Amino acid sequence: MFSSLGLFRNVACPRQDDCSLQTCIFAHSWRISSPEADPLLNSAKEYDPFSAGDISSPPPKRRRVESPPEPPENPDVVQSETRSLKDSTPSSSGKQGLPPSRTVSRTTQENPTLGQTTRDVVQERAKSKPASAARSVSPPPTKARKESSLLVRKQPVKVESLTPRNVPNAPALLKTRLTVLQKLHEEMRTQNSKLASSDNRSKSLVLDEQELIRFALDEEETATRLGGDIYKNTMAQNILRTRKMTMEEWIKRVSEWTGASSTANAHTKPVDKNGDLLSIGLSSLSQQVAVLKHLRTPLEGLEQYGYVTTQPSSSEVASAKAGLAAARGFESCDRCGTRFQVFPGRDEMGRLTSQGRCRYHWARPNRAAPQKGDRIQGQSEATYPCCNKPQGSEGCSEADSHVFVVKDPKRLATILQFEHTPEKPDVRLRQPVSFDCEMGYTTHGMEVIRVTAVSWPDGRLLLDILVRPFGEILDLNTRFSGVTKEAFASALPYESELSDPVQKAHLDQCQLRKVDSPAAARQLLFDHISRETPLLGHAIENDLNVVRIIHPCVVDTVLLYPHPRGLPIRYRLKILSQKYLSRGIQTAGEAGHDSKEDAVATGDLVTKKVAEKWKLMRYEGWAFIDGILMAPEETKSVRHVL
Repeated sequence: MFSSLGLFRNVACPRQDDCSLQTCIFAHSWRISSPEADPLLNSAKEYDPFSAGDISSPPPKRRRVESPPEPPENPDVVQSETRSLKDSTPSSSGKQGLPPSRTVSRTTQENPTLGQTTRDVVQERAKSKPASAARSVSPPPTKARKESSLLVRKQPVKVESLTPRNVPNAPALLKTRLTVLQKLHEEMRTQNSKLASSDNRSKSLVLDEQELIRFALDEEETATRLGGDIYKNTMAQNILRTRKMTMEEWIKRVSEWTGASSTANAHTKPVDKNGDLLSIGLSSLSQQVAVLKHLRTPLEGLEQYGYVTTQPSSSEVASAKAGLAAARGFESCDRCGTRFQVFPGRDEMGRLTSQGRCRYHWARPNRAAPQKGDRIQGQSEATYPCCNKPQGSEGCSEADSHVFVVKDPKRLATILQFEHTPEKPDVRLRQPVSFDCEMGYTTHGMEVIRVTAVSWPDGRLLLDILVRPFGEILDLNTRFSGVTKEAFASALPYESELSDPVQKAHLDQCQLRKVDSPAAARQLLFDHISRETPLLGHAIENDLNVVRIIHPCVVDTVLLYPHPRGLPIRYRLKILSQKYLSRGIQTAGEAGHDSKEDAVATGDLVTKKVAEKWKLMRYEGWAFIDGILMAPEETKSVRHVL
């Protein structure tokens, strides 16, 4: 491209805030560094993210639509003008053969002064009134126009057809996948019709046609991730099991898929999940924890993948703050890649970010499995599963603002410093904890907005709170976090009385409470763990970093169930749960994930690995003697003494 000569640098851009060019030749107010932006980067303050009002651009200037005032009307002039206009029309009697110019000139000859005045009035009115003003149909009211504009901005619900979705590694031909998908959809429709025609009180779970299609597509897509060898058997069993289902079994299956079971079972007792461990000889919690510690994930050497093992020093934090001040708030959008500027505390125009709205694809692009003909025809083009459009196409989703993510530990420490899990003076055995965090986008990057912790292996709820972040909220990321703006804004503040044993037993029945900061959420989590407590999670470095915790005893299911290609590639929790637990999670679609459901599934995956580990250890000669786990050589010496 040719370099700009700067001829238009003093001319305001016609598109102003809607301009999407990174190097526009016109002048922009946001390109000028704001002196108010730099001091706000030096320190983090805790305040209500919604106190600053809605995120919106300033109202545009009102355009002048009124006509200029007309001169006072003279009855003689108006009468002459009306007479001349009538004479100039083709329908005038006696003047149909004369053109309009001859008629006007005749009027002018009869009275030159009147003709000149009439011409001036006609020309003035022709300039001031547009041609559309003569229409008989009046424009719609202003209120209706505003409502229609809002409806246009609303994203339509995605409608899917009964066609297999694009997957990275297709286990069978498209024709085969389509056949089994249609059979599964037919059996689901039969069961749904039985429920609709029955008098069951769960009749509200009847699915419409689009929901049935999406249900069948989810089941078929999940089966494709199990591999080509067992795909057909899995789908055949699924079809047969759906055909033989009773009414109660179908209701339970639909409830699990729609997420209704999570609220329906909120008041039930936790399920005893120790059966697998008790059946292999781990009869007490101390024995289960002893074997679990042999699955500890060593984080040393994994710093390049986001695991933080040491606290950033004060000099590193100061250097990160200096870099933030020099950047003047410019970031790259995590969803569309646009370069934009962030204004913590809002700028003089009331904006939190520049560059207007964000259009993006919420799903990552996938490429079809390689075929034999790829060497001749070339590899297929990657597409986005969210809309099946090719990679590089315009986004199918739209958000109010651009967002960004911060992963550098030194920059994270500028907002809140990392802390090691404190030592606890008590000697009682603390139960292992499985926890999960949900994050949203703010003016400081991606921050924690929900923290959930359950005990292991029984899955008893210990902590489930909403968190007020440090920065103003740009996007709660509801599609993945499951936290809506209404639920977040209406949440009551967290009270210390919830730590009472009686109220803790009914914690599931309470509405989620909100703490004032991520530091307060971290302290509540510290109340349940010590340095020796195993902390379980899936991709746990993300959860630990958003709450700024450095924990020495960590069990990460990403490393317990590694991807064949190694880090940073990893299996999703949804795939692991379906493959090893035969349980569907994260099935709520746009409603997002449930952090409690994810934490329980993570703990169950660890339970399965503990059972496998103990079988192997027992085969090697490990044993519990007087409640202490001993190695094979120690076991032989003790038995020799005995």
